[in-house]
Amino acid sequence: MKLKAILLSGVTAIALASASGVTYIQAQSTHQKAVQAKVLKTEQAKAKVQKTAAKAADNKKQDDTKNQAQDQKQEQTQTTVQPEVATNTQTSTEKLAATDASATATQTQPTSAVNAAPATNSAASKTTRTDGFNFLGKHWDITGFSNTTGGNTPRWTPYIFQWSALPNYYLAEAASSAGSAVRQLSVGDEVVVNGQTYHVTDIRHGMKRLDSLETVEDLTSTHAMGLQTCDDATGTYISTYWFD
Repeated sequence: MKLKAILLSGVTAIALASASGVTYIQAQSTHQKAVQAKVLKTEQAKAKVQKTAAKAADNKKQDDTKNQAQDQKQEQTQTTVQPEVATNTQTSTEKLAATDASATATQTQPTSAVNAAPATNSAASKTTRTDGFNFLGKHWDITGFSNTTGGNTPRWTPYIFQWSALPNYYLAEAASSAGSAVRQLSVGDEVVVNGQTYHVTDIRHGMKRLDSLETVEDLTSTHAMGLQTCDDATGTYISTYWFD
């Protein structure tokens, strides 16, 4: 009876052990499956992350390439437009500078003109001669001539001669600059002699030099002053100009 009980106990123990082993194996198999599933899930998640990162990197690369292309295009556009802008800016600056310069000149011109006027007048007063013989904007010094026997005045002389026989009668050598200028006088022209102003009131041409002394003397008594020059190189005929 005891043996049977012991056998039963042994069988029971073996059965329990077998059941326990099966249970352990089943539990171990379930645990391994859970671990494997977790690992697989982790690997899948990791792969998904890597795929997302790769896609993001690829998108970033594409964006960088696109941005670089846009930057190059923009630089080319700026390079093309820049000279025109610079030119326009330069032109505007030049126009502005020209406008400012014109405005400045316009503003300062009246003052400059007012200031310059006295200087011009002063210069004119310094250069205008009243001594000697002056007419038609030209000046000649006066020197004496004492020949009373029909002699000739010096040729190519820079002077106008005051004749000693008639103090208010002057001689201009035909070949000199004075003789040439005298022949340009007209009635009404102004003549200044030693600070005194006269005007041409009478002109007589074609007078015989050797036969006109009496006529000249009469004219000097009726006019303030007279001036004689020859009509040609021979001195046969003369012209006389009378001033009052």
